[in-house]
Amino acid sequence: SASSRIGNNSNSEQSAIPDMTPETTLIVLNEKRCPSLKDFRELVRLSWRVQEEVINEHSYTPLLQQVIFHPLATHDTYGRSHDDDAADYTIRSPFPTIHLLREVDVMKAVTSGYKDLESLPSRNKAKMRMDGVALCKRRLEDCKDV
Repeated sequence: SASSRIGNNSNSEQSAIPDMTPETTLIVLNEKRCPSLKDFRELVRLSWRVQEEVINEHSYTPLLQQVIFHPLATHDTYGRSHDDDAADYTIRSPFPTIHLLREVDVMKAVTSGYKDLESLPSRNKAKMRMDGVALCKRRLEDCKDV
């Protein structure tokens, strides 16, 4: 199986994942089955466990990265800000989601020559702020209705 090749390959980590493996995996979590995930900080804690108990313990660290998205995600992980910032919608999703990416694909994107890649997060936040909280909120809600 692909997963056994990933964890047991002693050759180059770059070649450990075959080309036919999806470049990305979304794990969409059900808040109804696990109500604690309605809290963004609980998803953050779960992501730490996934990192330690799945990625690190099974030697996937050089192969995988994870990114999390949540309906109430904020760039301030501890949620100290009470103001709704449209920039937070760059990391929001209709449902709690863990996004797994292959490191080789992340590095390919980073080295692809995309102009001014370092400022992409800032540009995305600025775009959301220009759109405004009301529009961002409506777009996110519309995704839940699909």
